[in-house]
Amino acid sequence: MRTCLLSGDWKKAYKMSEFQSLRAVTLRAVPEYSFNDLKFRKAVPNSVLVNSFSALRTVALNSGTGNYVSARSSLRQPLTTLLFIIVLLIGLGSPGVILAQDTSDDSGLEEALSGFEEEASAEEEEALSGFDDEKDENGTDEEIESTDEEESRERTLLSFSGSAGLSASYSYAKDAPADKTQADWSGLTKLRPYFSLTWDAKLGENWKTRISGKAFYDLAYGMKDSETFSDEVLSELEKEAELREIYLEGSPFGNLDIKLGKQIVSWGVANSLRVVDVLNPTDDREFGMTDLEDIRLPIAMTKLDYYIGDLKLEAVAVHEIKFNKSAPFGSDFNPSTQKINEVIPESSAENTEYGLALIGTFSGWDASLHWAQYFDDTPHFKITKVTFIPGLGAVPTLEQRHSRLTMGGATLSIPSGNFIWKAEAAKLQGMEFALVTDKTFSRTDVLVGSEYSGWSDTSLTLEFGVQHLNDFDVKLEESPDSQLEDRIATTVSFMQDYINQTLHLSLVGMMIGKSGQDGGLNRMSLEYDVMDAFSVTGGAMLYQPGENAYFQSLNENDRIFFEARYSF
Repeated sequence: MRTCLLSGDWKKAYKMSEFQSLRAVTLRAVPEYSFNDLKFRKAVPNSVLVNSFSALRTVALNSGTGNYVSARSSLRQPLTTLLFIIVLLIGLGSPGVILAQDTSDDSGLEEALSGFEEEASAEEEEALSGFDDEKDENGTDEEIESTDEEESRERTLLSFSGSAGLSASYSYAKDAPADKTQADWSGLTKLRPYFSLTWDAKLGENWKTRISGKAFYDLAYGMKDSETFSDEVLSELEKEAELREIYLEGSPFGNLDIKLGKQIVSWGVANSLRVVDVLNPTDDREFGMTDLEDIRLPIAMTKLDYYIGDLKLEAVAVHEIKFNKSAPFGSDFNPSTQKINEVIPESSAENTEYGLALIGTFSGWDASLHWAQYFDDTPHFKITKVTFIPGLGAVPTLEQRHSRLTMGGATLSIPSGNFIWKAEAAKLQGMEFALVTDKTFSRTDVLVGSEYSGWSDTSLTLEFGVQHLNDFDVKLEESPDSQLEDRIATTVSFMQDYINQTLHLSLVGMMIGKSGQDGGLNRMSLEYDVMDAFSVTGGAMLYQPGENAYFQSLNENDRIFFEARYSF
């Protein structure tokens, strides 16, 4: 699990924690929100699964969605709540020793390039020993030039890594539509071969670069009548091929690092809810089903890191305006019945986003301070026109816009025995809403949590997050804002390894509201490492509808899933 414990050389050993956001937006005539982007780390030997949940995203729903829940929901809510409790009890009763170590987003690059800064082997030294010798009396300039070229090639080191696999999911709770012209989200919902490739290179002594990409094609849509699916669904979910990280990183001076290009910057110490981690957008297209490695979306940035003893000063300029990938219109994770226009600010010098962080490791604890000025990934509504329709009255025309926010926050992580205690807090200013236009609002986000690792190959994590909308106006409770003064989320995860850390069990529960009354989910998975490079995973996702309209719309989205993955 992420501990945000920092030690040794900052420039080589620094590892940021993984976590995801806590956001709040509602649509139409019902108060709704969802903790989006449930994230799960794929377990590898000597690691644990990291699950993350990020936050409250927009969904347009009709009035009366609360009646959507079927009779089976009334039975499943107590069952899922019971499962949530069982997860906690299993953790409290499990014997063992250590929490397995996790890795950061940059760990793959660090691992791939770990040998670049190591001393050369005896054979290499022998092969290169003559490069610095003076030429003998019979040597020629051509021979020296040839030797220099060989030495230059030795200094430029390349590596390729990636993965290939097949992921599938089956929706057992949904029935096929009676109307054959409607999209069928029952049965097989995913049969997706995928491929990813990463190229890393070290350029000289102080510079390195990375280019990575991924592609997939989902066969499930072709196995059904693809014409019944919306254009947005086919465009977003049937196939995809894109470049992800593309950057150049180096150290022009002793204490200064620079990183230019499409990259990911992770802030904070939490595993689940995003508080200070606000710079990178996330992939929200399949709530709870996206793996951690694919959740964050790289964007074009310039990042400077300056090291002063045990402190790191980080400055970031974001040049690309890009927001969360939402579930496309017409998908089973987007219950909207109408499209609402979204205004996207252009990527320009004027709209550049900025971030500053001061991160330090001290004796027995670590802390950080964060500031950012950015566009909110989650849009708010703006009423652009009101039309009076006989029989319906005043009907507003809505538009989705993104507020320019300012965030100031801090994090703290303190290890104590088998526990790691952690906290995050942030204040966001500049929030806008449709029904109150004469002022902007601020919001205070707080998260506290603990990780316990006192059992063998086992970890138990509990995190609690609150969003408080300051100076709350009761008008905001009405549609289309549908805001609450306080939003609460609790997450608990239990991870355990078996059979010499080749079999990995993950149980995750999330509840929204003080007692889970607003909804939640439970995810169970089991991963087996068949060999070092090949693993298979199977599990189930159960959604708890509760009183929240968005989670009610997920009532029949329960599914089982499977994945086979080969890494190289």
